Amino acid sequence: MDLVSARQQMSAIRASMAASEEDVGDVQSFGRDKTYLGVVSTDSVTLQADCSGVPPDSGICIETNPAPGATSVDETDLGVINLPAKATNSLLCFTVTQFSTWIWQNSTAAQATGDMSLYVTVQIENDALLGLADADGNPFNGTLFDFPNPIVVSTQQSSLPPGAFELQRERTTRSCTGGFVSARSLAAEGLTDAQIKDFFNSPMTVRFGTSGNVSLVDIAIFFAGIRLYGD
Repeated sequence: MDLVSARQQMSAIRASMAASEEDVGDVQSFGRDKTYLGVVSTDSVTLQADCSGVPPDSGICIETNPAPGATSVDETDLGVINLPAKATNSLLCFTVTQFSTWIWQNSTAAQATGDMSLYVTVQIENDALLGLADADGNPFNGTLFDFPNPIVVSTQQSSLPPGAFELQRERTTRSCTGGFVSARSLAAEGLTDAQIKDFFNSPMTVRFGTSGNVSLVDIAIFFAGIRLYGD
């Protein structure tokens, strides 16, 4: 079969598979193949009382506040995937696995609640968003960020007696449903069909980070592995 005939046959197959929004929920990606777009492991973030002896090339180290105070985390650009133009048709999906290890420690003289809440953050840069604004009139400034729900979270709380010292580990994987971004989500933000097409036809950079907070933790280490795919 020559290339022209193959393309005609594929067009006929897709036409015969046509479905409505009511039928499948996402007509833009319906019937399309999955395309793998890259993989990255974020730099680790370590939280401990003293970072003076931590080598600079071992990742981010944040010194924790004295117990029982909380310590906030907001680190960006811990992992990057650069996508060329037209890397995906209408969807940017993911599989994310977080790796977290921490030690509860209550060095106070009273019962207290420890908190371990760290999550992966995502920021998508695309020049097609320059000069555009979201549905509320806020300018994108070329960037999508602050997604409604963290994509994967390590969150635990524990009531700790005085002197408590306990090692914990957690591994959680989450796969895509609506994706980081899709033609459907961009339409909900007020973009036109032409602007959405321009978005997916343009190169984009996806940056990953870590945010959250911890308390009553002697040491905590958090990082994630991410694979992207599209249609």
